[in-house]
Amino acid sequence: MTQPLSMLVLYKKLSKLGLSENYVRQSGLPSWWDDELNNKPAAVLEGAGHIAKRLHLDLRSLLTEDQDVKFKHLPHTKFKRNNQQESSIPTTSHQIASRVAELVAYGVQRPFLPIPENANQIRIEILQSHSEITLESILNYCWQHGIAVVYFNDYPEDTRKLTGMIQGHCDRPTIVLSSARKYPAQLAFDLAHELGHLALGHIIDGILIDDEINQKSDDAEETAANTFAVKLLVDNLDNCFQSKNFHNNNQLINAIAERLKSNSTVDPCVLAFNYAWHTQSYGLANTAVKILSPAEDGHKIINQFLEAHLDWDHLGDDNSDHLDRILGD
Repeated sequence: MTQPLSMLVLYKKLSKLGLSENYVRQSGLPSWWDDELNNKPAAVLEGAGHIAKRLHLDLRSLLTEDQDVKFKHLPHTKFKRNNQQESSIPTTSHQIASRVAELVAYGVQRPFLPIPENANQIRIEILQSHSEITLESILNYCWQHGIAVVYFNDYPEDTRKLTGMIQGHCDRPTIVLSSARKYPAQLAFDLAHELGHLALGHIIDGILIDDEINQKSDDAEETAANTFAVKLLVDNLDNCFQSKNFHNNNQLINAIAERLKSNSTVDPCVLAFNYAWHTQSYGLANTAVKILSPAEDGHKIINQFLEAHLDWDHLGDDNSDHLDRILGD
């Protein structure tokens, strides 16, 4: 016997995909949805359309009673993982991030201008209008070249997260950053890494996904993107402290200040994390950064740039409502 179409039925189906009722309410349904509509088939049908669109789902599978819910097919996707033996099958987080990238790309009107593959050349271009290579100056460069950047980390609980993604859509690349790390200097490295993939031709079309970004990857493209990011961010100061041991954060801060006398274009917080990158002294670097620039607001900076560069009228009311909920605070 066919069940009447209701939100309860849809919630049960979606839960099998790892999408809880609470997550669907917050991320799948529009802001105007009212629970009084939960048992009205016509309204539920409209709600199902919103859920499918916002969560990248196949609508037919969502509405067909005896069929499991399926995500839409992603375009050609290149996965970057530490364990290359893992199955390269898109997870829930990949699917949702892809939809976010689509939505953002649709709201950007500035044409994409290809970027040089040489990190030093990009560095020189940025420094023509900025005194330092920071998260903000890299974001400004990206948006000037029609490269959209969004921070998004609102994934379902118990879902494997990703660190970064580049997706080609609407004739432009969109970069999605999702790291739980919020210091601007940390997100600057993730952004520079993804920019490296783009500049070096690691993605022409489709999607490139970095589940993790780390120093020990044996993937040649990951190594190249890391090298690009380091050159862009710290120039000739990479590993400038070598294996020197600092006993407290004041020693590290003083050493950074001394090094920056020879190259003031480097963000001191980036240099602190560069030290940790080579020595694994992340506790010391984090403590130093909390003194140098304590605000963990890199995600907000990224999305402030996004909000300023989007054509909200082109997005339309429903997409704007969706993006508002994505961006949050």
